[in-house]
Amino acid sequence: MKSFTACLSLPLLLAGLTIGRIAYATDSYTDGWVGHVDGPRLDVCYRVTPLPAVGARLEVLRTSFVVPNKGQPRQQFAVAGYATVTSIIDAHCVRAELTQGTAKRTDHARRAD
Repeated sequence: MKSFTACLSLPLLLAGLTIGRIAYATDSYTDGWVGHVDGPRLDVCYRVTPLPAVGARLEVLRTSFVVPNKGQPRQQFAVAGYATVTSIIDAHCVRAELTQGTAKRTDHARRAD
């Protein structure tokens, strides 16, 4: 009985880790990136429309790479700040005002829920 439980728990553990990894991955369809930083003002661009509405709150995500013990490097995202959309620049970009934290060029931006 113990060997059956061990054989069943390994695939469930691997499936859980895979789902957790996918949940924190960026989505190039909905996520944007910080294209320009000027103090607290940010230009956030998206590949697809619709753009976030004026007044929408965004999370600024900083990318880092983690190398597990003897494993492949994996990309990880951490919240570096929050911004509020102040205006729409063009068909693919919005201007946002940083309300908390910091932002660097090439950070990711995601709508905060």
